[in-house]
Amino acid sequence: VGESVGSPDVYGDDRLFVYLRLEGDGSHDADVQALEDAGHPVVRVRLRDLYDLGGQFFLWEMATAVASHRLAINPFDQPNVEAAKVLGRRMVAEYTDTGALPAGEATPLTQKVLNAFLSQARPGDPSTGSGRSYIAIQAYVQPTQETDAALQALRAQLRDRLKLATTVGYGPRFLHSTGQLHKGDAGNGLFIQFAADAAQDVPIPDEAGSSGSSMSFGVLKMAQALGDGQALLDAGRRVIRFDLGSDVVAGIEELMG
Repeated sequence: VGESVGSPDVYGDDRLFVYLRLEGDGSHDADVQALEDAGHPVVRVRLRDLYDLGGQFFLWEMATAVASHRLAINPFDQPNVEAAKVLGRRMVAEYTDTGALPAGEATPLTQKVLNAFLSQARPGDPSTGSGRSYIAIQAYVQPTQETDAALQALRAQLRDRLKLATTVGYGPRFLHSTGQLHKGDAGNGLFIQFAADAAQDVPIPDEAGSSGSSMSFGVLKMAQALGDGQALLDAGRRVIRFDLGSDVVAGIEELMG
């Protein structure tokens, strides 16, 4: 989501491109044609007007059900989402009992550390059924336009250099979409988790209408980040966590070099 179209040579050979083209809007025609000319598979879907988007919702929901049947999985279940919730509640309970969250394991904020982590990427081998790695950036930080731009710049840099698929999601909201994929797929992901200081934290009332509060939204968000990180580790996933401190954009730029 939000990724700009790259030149054909920045994509691996495992990509399938679907071009939803609105009638009369050819703004991406040249980019898509270049991908097809380079040998990438492209599916074109023509939309007569914006109301055709409703039909696309149905099409892709049905495609998900059909693909799930072929993969012998239940498309209406999300057990790995629940696993992260359970661990998140455990983190909250520890905070309630001790007044502090588990420390977690943040790593030095350097490009060298990030590159060492990404060196674990696998190219994939169809003959053995092993899939190509992908990179998932999990940003448990305050969404802003500046942060959006920094995250997109980082993911584009990683895509162009490593030719891997990349995703970016703000936590904890991504947990109900790609969160299930992260812990329930074949295990090919490389997960970069970002945390940061809460610039403006807000207390959560212990009871509706009460001024008493034993926890803030910032603490709750960090508990969910730690819970999801532990759920990934429990599932055998490769995870690295960076603490961006009080300046999120500067921290991301530090990793980009």
